[in-house]
Amino acid sequence: MKGCVCISDVKLETVDGFNVLSALIDEDRIYLSVPEQFELVLSVEYFVGIALLEAMARNEPIEIQSSVPLSFQLHEQLKELQSIYASWNTDLNIIDIRAETSDNVNNNTKVGSFFSAGVDSSHTLLCHKDEITHLLMCRSFDQGRDQVSWDSRVLQQTAFAASLGKTLVPIETNVREWMIKRKISWHFGHGLLLCSMGGAIGMKKLFVPSSFTYDALFPWGSHPLSDPMWSTESTLVIHHGASHRRTEKTKEILSDERIANNLQVCWASIHENCGKCSKCIRSMTAIYLLEGEILSLAKLDDIDSLKIMRPTSEGAADAVKDLMILARQVDNNEVYKTLNRYYRRYQISHTLAAVDRYLLNGLLRKLHRKIKPPEWVSWRVTLRSPSHGDI
Repeated sequence: MKGCVCISDVKLETVDGFNVLSALIDEDRIYLSVPEQFELVLSVEYFVGIALLEAMARNEPIEIQSSVPLSFQLHEQLKELQSIYASWNTDLNIIDIRAETSDNVNNNTKVGSFFSAGVDSSHTLLCHKDEITHLLMCRSFDQGRDQVSWDSRVLQQTAFAASLGKTLVPIETNVREWMIKRKISWHFGHGLLLCSMGGAIGMKKLFVPSSFTYDALFPWGSHPLSDPMWSTESTLVIHHGASHRRTEKTKEILSDERIANNLQVCWASIHENCGKCSKCIRSMTAIYLLEGEILSLAKLDDIDSLKIMRPTSEGAADAVKDLMILARQVDNNEVYKTLNRYYRRYQISHTLAAVDRYLLNGLLRKLHRKIKPPEWVSWRVTLRSPSHGDI
């Protein structure tokens, strides 16, 4: 239908051993799939989460052409939720959601937490180990990985979950491919994907592990302001862990041998740690400073390897700052000085960017984009409006 983003043909079916919830968004079939031993709930909130940024970018309403009602609670919260997103990117518009609504409550009993076996999700598991019943592992975050690697990851983490008396739910969806086609930033869209999923997978409570702390917040898809607003009558969404820096989380994780030995933090692999990428080195440095040792990660034995952590983004700079704080706390001057050198270079680059913006009217940035255009310039929906200069 022209003049709106249309969600239609919402259906739940079993296909080739998988339960599949799907719908058409405009003319594209979007699906959420789990092995058939896990139940899905016929619901539409997930597809609103997927369609929202597209509709806000087009300044067109979302129209749900289906007998499946939208949560009344979520419908009432969506305008304020959009105001958060539109304050991050002023090119986005607050739009209407036209749908039949219902305040019925599903009798959900499961408590889930998204789980990658990384530091953030492992910390959330540790903090709520007695309450969490299901660990949710979403393949969208492992885009481009081959089937053998994914199957190995599922097998490994299923066994780990069972060792704690939990159930691992492997989830597959084609949303990331759809966002790439629509030029919607994954940094933005991933949060909406996660937070709108709870009802579809039958969660009474859904934990979304934090990536950043309360004192280091900036626009990001999963955020303590926006995540809880995806709650419905049946599913409470909780953004968890923003009170702890990643090194503080690591320290607490080291107190539980099973969770610590299961840490999987690597950029290069989804079922083993390479010990060489920036995320591996980051965790190895924290464990080294804390005088810990785990089976899944090698020991840090070369301070020169820290150079891979030289920050080029706000998030990476925050990770370096976190390790600097820990190095100071444990009186490791060598690590502190090394990281401080990289952190100061990042700060200087930001100072130069401010000089360019306010004194040179962005001349240097314009020249740089002509010579080497950043990937995000071609995106339609980013975390900031293009005039801001950030993704």
